[in-house]
Amino acid sequence: MNQKDWTTVPVLPCKAIGETLLFWENLGFTITYRQDRPYQYGVVERNGHQLHFVRVKGAETGYAGCLIMVDDVKKVHSDFCEALRTRLGRVPNTGVPRISRMRPGQSRFTITDVSENSVIVFQMGEKDQVEYEDADPATLTPLRKAMSLALRLRDFKEDYPAALKVLDTAIGKMGDGETEADQAKAEGIRDSLINLID
Repeated sequence: MNQKDWTTVPVLPCKAIGETLLFWENLGFTITYRQDRPYQYGVVERNGHQLHFVRVKGAETGYAGCLIMVDDVKKVHSDFCEALRTRLGRVPNTGVPRISRMRPGQSRFTITDVSENSVIVFQMGEKDQVEYEDADPATLTPLRKAMSLALRLRDFKEDYPAALKVLDTAIGKMGDGETEADQAKAEGIRDSLINLID
């Protein structure tokens, strides 16, 4: 694999994203990205170099991670799984260490090493940002809100039972205002979660 297709970015913990980004801005960095939901995340840049910061549960007690941005996330996942299968005789999807499964439509996966460091590998480009950033909640139907939350629980937290519960509740309360396309998409996400839990 051509390593020029990859970019690695350490992710540093922060107590509050606003204060952290302001501090680095005062040092001459430019804030190039900020989000507050579903977790606080921000990026500053200077002279072509970036610093990424995250505020998630546990960040104050030493959380650290790394991003690997790749051109073809499916191929990278496949290559890593094959390497694990060859060297370990299996692909660990639970416990420590592990590599999360990838289902159709996912743009990222997580590797957790023996020291419980999290390395998130994701597809470069706009798709990842569009998939996971909050849309205006006022414009989302209840089912779309549930799908958005379920995807975050699945892909960011690897909490498959919680994601399934969110979808099951929304599907059970589904009204006439939901489109057939959204219903089919929700069922597809639900099926992928059942496969991940089994």
